[in-house]
Amino acid sequence: MAEIETEGFEFFGVEETVFRKMVIERLEALMVQAGLSKNSLAHKAGIGRSALYEKMDREAKSHFTILDFFRIAKALDVSLLQLFPMTSLERLHGGQLPLSASTLKFLDIMLAAPKEDIEFLSDFYRELKKRDEDILK
Repeated sequence: MAEIETEGFEFFGVEETVFRKMVIERLEALMVQAGLSKNSLAHKAGIGRSALYEKMDREAKSHFTILDFFRIAKALDVSLLQLFPMTSLERLHGGQLPLSASTLKFLDIMLAAPKEDIEFLSDFYRELKKRDEDILK
């Protein structure tokens, strides 16, 4: 069967150490957004402090377990998928967040909002942009 081109969850061709570094960068960015240190994240996620420090070390050989990822996502109040670089472009740029964690969280909330709220915010944003353009003229 031919391989299907996807930009989803597959990380074919990405070395394990590179992937680990991308995940660590993503976690560090999310920690900054949440205002958490490694110490406070370990406490909030219920992971041993020394274990988290070792797993967050880019040069170490320790690995996150799937349970670690679930606990960290819950502690950071983000989707589990936000912990991983998802597209080939993100992987090319080292797993950097496409947007800040707070913006991604806001987008998640807005996508779950009623249609009327989304349309209202869309109209409001368009009006702001229009005013910005008028001011610059």
